[in-house]
Amino acid sequence: MAITNIGARPFIRWQGAKSQYLRILSQALPADFAHTPNVTYIEPFVGSGSMLFHMLQTYPNITRAVINDNNLDLMRVYNTVRDRAGELVSELKRIQKQFLSLEEDKRVLFFDESREEFSERLVDGIRHAALFIFLNKTSVGGQGQKYHAARRYDICEEAVLLADAKVLKDVTILCDDYEKTYNEACGNTFFFLDPPCGTPAWGSREQVRLKKFCDLLNFRHFDWMLTDNDNRCKSLSSSGVEQLYSNYDIQRIWSQQAIKATPEKREKQQSELLVRNFQREILSLRSLQCTQLSFAF
Repeated sequence: MAITNIGARPFIRWQGAKSQYLRILSQALPADFAHTPNVTYIEPFVGSGSMLFHMLQTYPNITRAVINDNNLDLMRVYNTVRDRAGELVSELKRIQKQFLSLEEDKRVLFFDESREEFSERLVDGIRHAALFIFLNKTSVGGQGQKYHAARRYDICEEAVLLADAKVLKDVTILCDDYEKTYNEACGNTFFFLDPPCGTPAWGSREQVRLKKFCDLLNFRHFDWMLTDNDNRCKSLSSSGVEQLYSNYDIQRIWSQQAIKATPEKREKQQSELLVRNFQREILSLRSLQCTQLSFAF
């Protein structure tokens, strides 16, 4: 599966995507990860795939990859990008040309009609994927529900889609409960977990179930790393995620932009909780701690 960096990156916008944390997450991997042979990489909650595309283009020792999400529409799109990227590009170009030729009021109508067509789910794979991406790129927050007027739209990113197709070529794509990904683990397996914390279906009970899943992975000696939005995690229960995972290594991480900010400004930035069943010093955090100490004196 060895793939050099060919410009693959997420083809959609996604709430909670980890693009801005990739550098620090790379530092947080097991110290010997790059030298571990025949790694199986598994993402039980793939979302937009920021970490997936980064890992598969950075570590040629990953010889097998498995992605999963219980969002059926999303995983259908992943399959289409992997298997029929050329056809998808053609359909997106057609939609883009039609959409951009319209006046603003007509664009709103075009969006609403596309959303209605997509919600019926009667279209074939190419049309389904194209509508999914179109609605994602032209809606508020990428949720596909409310039209977002903007000056510029990158509806069809041809180079990205074709690069993504190459990266996804040998990736196993699942759409099931995340616990089923355990059956895909063997040998040197690494799990990256980024659960949908904060969504209506994800509460304290689900967080406890996920903790038990992580305990199982730990028992089987599979390395894993879990991230989640700090603010959303705090709202899950009175004890919080930090107490739930108290027997593992827990760090608080910030984006590169937040790291460069002063402590006063950093307090206003969103942070992420990083939980691992292994320990490795994260140099960016050490630098951050030194900065905080200097301000303290």
